Order: sequence, then C-alpha cells, then structure tokens
Amino acid sequence: QDSDDDARQLDAERVIKARLSGTFSPATLATWIDPDSTPTIIREVAGKLMAAMHYAKKFSSEVGGVPEYAQWLYDQAMDTLDGIVLGTIVIPPDELPPDELPDAGQHLTSDMFWPNAETGGPRFGRNDVF
Repeated sequence: QDSDDDARQLDAERVIKARLSGTFSPATLATWIDPDSTPTIIREVAGKLMAAMHYAKKFSSEVGGVPEYAQWLYDQAMDTLDGIVLGTIVIPPDELPPDELPDAGQHLTSDMFWPNAETGGPRFGRNDVF
C-alpha cells in the first residue's frame, strides 16, 4: 500500500482486463477494484506482472535487453491468463458473481445468433413473397 506502484498497478489491470474481456462480462471485470473483490488467481497474475515490470525497470541499465527473470515472470502471468481463457485454469465459483459463467474457449456460440439450430424449421423459403 505504501510503495509507489500506481502506474504498474494500472498497467497490470489493463493487461488482465484486456486479456479476459472475451471470457468474463464487463460487469464482472468492473467489480475487480481491490484485493478483496478480485479472485485470488487474478491477484497472483497482477503481482507477477507488476514484479516483472519492477524488475525490468530496476535492472534494465545493467542487463542488455530484457532481464531473464522479468521475462519469466511475465510469461508465467500470461500463461495463467491464457489458461483461464482456454478453461484449463478455473476461477473458483465462490470468487465470481453468482450469475457469471465464464466463456472459456468458446467465444462464439449458437446462442449468440438467431435463427440457430434450436430455432426450428425454416423461417423463409424461395417461394415466399416479401
């Protein structure tokens, strides 16, 4: 709480919410405003991203390119986010709003289109006059 990491927190929040925007509803993402309202795994990802940014900044003048440990932290954080998107890592239901069903791995479903396979017979034919 006392450290000067507001910029890193904002950057981490942007990366996380952008990556999960197709998996969780905007209303759910908007509720993640503090540690108490944010799922544990998301706090872990944010911590890794912030640590990667901090480490990279501190050692950038001493190391040519990106410090290896900073890159490793970043890769771990992004792998976790990818796992959440693909559904291989599941956020416990008690850490999500009751009506939130993450769209893991299937961003377009037949429910998003009408008519779809469940609609029934054809709605128009070649002989119909409009």
